[in-house]
Amino acid sequence: MSDSRRLLELIEEGIAQHQGDLDGWTMLDEDQLELFDGRATLTAHLLDEPHQDRRQVHAHVVTKLADYDNEELDACLYGLGDSREEALEQAAMIWITLVAGPIISFLDNKPVGLTCQAGVMDGDIEQGYSPDDFGMKNVRAYVGATFARGFDDDSFEEEITGSKPWFLYATESAAPRRVHLAKSTVFSEGKQGWRRELEIDGHEVSHSDPTWPADKPGPQFGYFTRFAVFEFPQNSTAVDERARLDRTILHFALNYGDYPDVDQLIDAMQEDGFDAEVVQEVESVSTLAFGRVFFEGYGASYSPYIIRAHADGSVETKVPLMSIPAYSRARALAPKIADMLSQEEFQELCFYSAESDGILQMLADNESDEIDLSGACFYPCIVPDRDVDDSTMQLAWAKLKQFQAKERIHTLQKPWWKFW
Repeated sequence: MSDSRRLLELIEEGIAQHQGDLDGWTMLDEDQLELFDGRATLTAHLLDEPHQDRRQVHAHVVTKLADYDNEELDACLYGLGDSREEALEQAAMIWITLVAGPIISFLDNKPVGLTCQAGVMDGDIEQGYSPDDFGMKNVRAYVGATFARGFDDDSFEEEITGSKPWFLYATESAAPRRVHLAKSTVFSEGKQGWRRELEIDGHEVSHSDPTWPADKPGPQFGYFTRFAVFEFPQNSTAVDERARLDRTILHFALNYGDYPDVDQLIDAMQEDGFDAEVVQEVESVSTLAFGRVFFEGYGASYSPYIIRAHADGSVETKVPLMSIPAYSRARALAPKIADMLSQEEFQELCFYSAESDGILQMLADNESDEIDLSGACFYPCIVPDRDVDDSTMQLAWAKLKQFQAKERIHTLQKPWWKFW
């Protein structure tokens, strides 16, 4: 019997033993498992490395939802044990404990077990209705229980699993589909604090947040994991808008090298029917994502915020980049784009932004042939609209200087972030 089939078998056995809120007929046939009276169909895939310890399991359990046009919810699971069987048993337990609850709650439209519905105004958490949205706005969302490793003190769970933005930026980062499964893992790193890793639909979207809001320092190693199912409303334009954004990002990236300058590419895209505002957002924001994906591989550490200077004269400060879909989707699409372009073409795209150009200027002044940016940490950059005037840019610069006065972090000797 294959490990993937054994994992499904263990899930079926666990569901049958659990009963209660997870009842309904089940059927294991070949390499798929039907649950919840046929409303969910599971397949399992193991992604173990060739020389990985057999007492560890890295599995993805994909759930197709029959009532939602077979939308797929991909859960990334890790199981550990003293044997292969025990590792598979733990992976199955994690799916049953953390993933099944949000899925059946979503299908039944009511919280079951330890799952809660997020963002319910005046909700009673004791009844499974939380007024906290866990960072997910304007969606129907169900958040599951937590699973902990490496903690002996129960007080950590209350500190970490309370009203915290567990799934912040999940909705902004999700692909243009209606239903999604998000996984959030909060790691304790001792004196360095807490770090959050967010994954959406398996490994389709990944985001690392190095500063997690927890007042209590944790052990040198330990983590909490939980899952959430969320859905964009049927009457929402979010899915269509996200699809248009993805098409715009891909077209811009894949055709960038075909034009002598970016203005000609923008004009051509608008003539082809691409929305002018979306194209300009991609040109100014998505290109930041490409550059950061590239230089982060060499140790660069960026501010998670930008300063936006708008054509109407307004200036926004401390805007989280991940809250802008043009940025978060570009990060998600970057590996796909890299596969579709040559290495040289992808690098040229990554070097387009003024932020990346500044790094290249710095490296050009460095006599070493090696690229090492591990000691560099950069201030928020100014991202202007294309038609912004000088007075607005001056205001944006003043805001940046105020930030510099408050934040003492490493910066370059000369101002390289010129945005004109």
